[in-house]
Amino acid sequence: MKILFVVVVLSVLSFGCKDKATKKLQDEKDKKEFVMVATSEMSNLMKEMYTFNESIKQQVIEGRLNLSYPEKFNTIHSATMTDPKDRDDTFETFSKLFIQHEKAIFKSSKEDLVLKYNNAINTCIACHLKKCSGPIPRIKKLLIK
Repeated sequence: MKILFVVVVLSVLSFGCKDKATKKLQDEKDKKEFVMVATSEMSNLMKEMYTFNESIKQQVIEGRLNLSYPEKFNTIHSATMTDPKDRDDTFETFSKLFIQHEKAIFKSSKEDLVLKYNNAINTCIACHLKKCSGPIPRIKKLLIK
């Protein structure tokens, strides 16, 4: 009986210590994973572009557009990027094309609004296929089917 008691006590102590050690390791891991990274001008601009296009999507579907082209989008050519090496010929080509397509939305007839809008969104997707594919699923939600 004494042996059984000793075995039970030792088991409880060893499992109790193991749980505390595991919890401590998990807490340290959680602290290391939470790193706040400052966003770049380009990242912020692209978020604004997304929000803007999301806000006009319903207007485009209805064939009416009450807003004008946001001139701030032109800063795509000068905004600081998260990784400056990403500003290459491919990026410059797609950014110019995006600006052209985005401006075309505001110059198009009611019949062409959806086509012009989708052209701008597809330009974003094409660029992100080459550079940073992470936001593609979110960008695709902007497309009008």
